[in-house]
Amino acid sequence: MKRGDGTAPKPKRPRAARSAFPRTATIRAPARRGNAGIAPTAHYTAQAWVREGFPNADLFDTWMGRALYGVAEAARSIAGPLLPGVMRHAQEYLFIRHHVYEERLRQLAPDFVLEVGAGLSPRGLTCTRERPQMIYTEADLPDMVQEKRRRFEQTSLPANYYLTTIDLLGDALVLPVNPREGQRVLAITEGVTDYLSMEEKAVAWKNLSTFLRDAGGGTYLCEIHPMSQHADSPWVAQVAMRTIGALVGGLSFEGRLFECPEDATALMQQCGFDEAYVLDAASLNRSRHHPPMQHCHWLLVEATVGADSRL
Repeated sequence: MKRGDGTAPKPKRPRAARSAFPRTATIRAPARRGNAGIAPTAHYTAQAWVREGFPNADLFDTWMGRALYGVAEAARSIAGPLLPGVMRHAQEYLFIRHHVYEERLRQLAPDFVLEVGAGLSPRGLTCTRERPQMIYTEADLPDMVQEKRRRFEQTSLPANYYLTTIDLLGDALVLPVNPREGQRVLAITEGVTDYLSMEEKAVAWKNLSTFLRDAGGGTYLCEIHPMSQHADSPWVAQVAMRTIGALVGGLSFEGRLFECPEDATALMQQCGFDEAYVLDAASLNRSRHHPPMQHCHWLLVEATVGADSRL
């Protein structure tokens, strides 16, 4: 069931998962020279936020991002209408993804946000500048945090903004500041989930649901790329997975994607969330981009701990 805002009807619980989720072993990416913790894809998405005009995105305008973005734009321009819909509108779907996260954040109006795997996103800085009462903690791997701190030397940071390293797959989430009693809490992992194996997803989601439960309840947002979204052109998914996998150090996506969204929401509930459901991304899209959403390769998923009392 889909819903787009806090006033929509309470969703039905998703159907039970199939007998087993795809099994994968954790795959370690081969070592790379330089800042191995920052993949080219992070620079590409940062450049997308620059081109779209998100506030403060210019802090993360890198030469690698400009180069990758230019190559992708040239390829789309040359191939044009010959490309299937998901590839023809891929850039718009990326813009929309960031916009719908921000729209849902505005609807939920949290007092405390934890964004894990924030990468080179400007959202935390923008939110804390616009909402002094909001605590926003961005967390990532050490190399990414180091790069972000270096780029923040160009600006001043609000007192309500925090940047820290975190191990989403560790025993627990250790933060520089924790939610206070009564605060409305939101956790976000944009562009993270499907880089994780099924076993890693389970660990990450257990940690996030525990964090929210310890905070007295809250909401979690992520996106998934189920294979059912590629039923019309499965070869496109294979090409995309191989390309992205190569850019992040040889990662294999075999077994990392859910077959359908119900498998994802069922696993979320097994990992400690009270409810999990797919949101209607089209109704959350306040951007200038309106491509056919039936070609969109991702779905926005929301999960809650403590039900709707926190909304």
